[in-house]
Amino acid sequence: MKALNRFFQSLQRTTSGGKYIPFIDGLRFLAIMPVVLLHANERLLKYNLPESMLNHWEGEVSYLISRGAIGVMIFFAISGFILSLPFAKQRPFNYKTYLGRRLTRLEPPYIFWMTCFGLVYLIQNGPTQDLFGHYLASLTYTHNIIYQDFSIINPVAWSLEVEIQYYLIAPFLAILYFRNRDIKHRRIALIVSTIFFIAYQHKMGWQYLPIRASLLGQMQHFLVGLLMADLYVNAPDWRSRKSLWWDLLAPFAIVILAFTWTEEFGKSLVFASGLALLFICAFKGRVFPKFLSLPFISIVGGMCYTIYLTHLPLLELLGSLTAEFWQSSTYLERLSKFLIIAIPSILLSSIIFFKAIEQPFMSKEIWLKLKRRWIYKNEAKAIN
Repeated sequence: MKALNRFFQSLQRTTSGGKYIPFIDGLRFLAIMPVVLLHANERLLKYNLPESMLNHWEGEVSYLISRGAIGVMIFFAISGFILSLPFAKQRPFNYKTYLGRRLTRLEPPYIFWMTCFGLVYLIQNGPTQDLFGHYLASLTYTHNIIYQDFSIINPVAWSLEVEIQYYLIAPFLAILYFRNRDIKHRRIALIVSTIFFIAYQHKMGWQYLPIRASLLGQMQHFLVGLLMADLYVNAPDWRSRKSLWWDLLAPFAIVILAFTWTEEFGKSLVFASGLALLFICAFKGRVFPKFLSLPFISIVGGMCYTIYLTHLPLLELLGSLTAEFWQSSTYLERLSKFLIIAIPSILLSSIIFFKAIEQPFMSKEIWLKLKRRWIYKNEAKAIN
């Protein structure tokens, strides 16, 4: 039992800032699981049961699962929150170090998996036209811009391209925002700016693809995260006043998100409010933040990057392999059986891939070892 506990403790994510916030990984869990369910349902409908065969109530269940795409917007808000925290805390900032952290922490797993899936695509489809171009655009986070569509190698990478676009400008936005020392004024200004941005976004039609798959189509969600970082750091007294009412509002916030994720202007405003409400419930609830901080929840949430990169190809494989199964079963029976196979497979494979591929690059020690080895080799060459 102790060995098992140590193993699970070893799965806890290492943060670049050194301070681990469990409930943030819990929010990542709430973001990644609906996305996994969404893609699992899509694979089931693609390989096992055409959507046209669903009855009314089955169609309603399938529609509800399709709302799992809100997980991506939760991720955007989390990124806005995390990237803004150092500026909310007035920490020293160096843009070169900031970019280097991205290159050393997230790029190696991304390059590895996109290369693997690119090779799988090549084996399955042969040397299709411009495959290398799609691969190169995917690696450089420019596929949405160049091809005006999701990556053919791993479609979920579209959101990582949006993340990168925000990552590049996040420090300047945060510096500009926190330069205003009048806390009330800057928060009001940010809320008003977010509303105006959503209005302009809808005036320009940026809420539709292909612009939707860019920062212009998603900026408001990152701005919600920026505001939440300000509240988390600079409103400790307000945050410390916890209540069970906020626990009751947490499911309501998720329902708001599920049913206001559309291209309509009014619902986009409500959606942004729902994102803010979800964070506030995590700040001020009594039970909800404890749930988010449970070891299993926070550990799975901490592995979300690996899960996000690998779950769709795995579901594609499982969907194709089980296409002939359960032909006489109902939709709900087929979905339940598929999830019983798919969810454990995704979690188990993600634990292995996280430990072997992602987690090593979270530590600065691996880069120090590589640097020392590089210096040693160069000194050896100089001597010879």
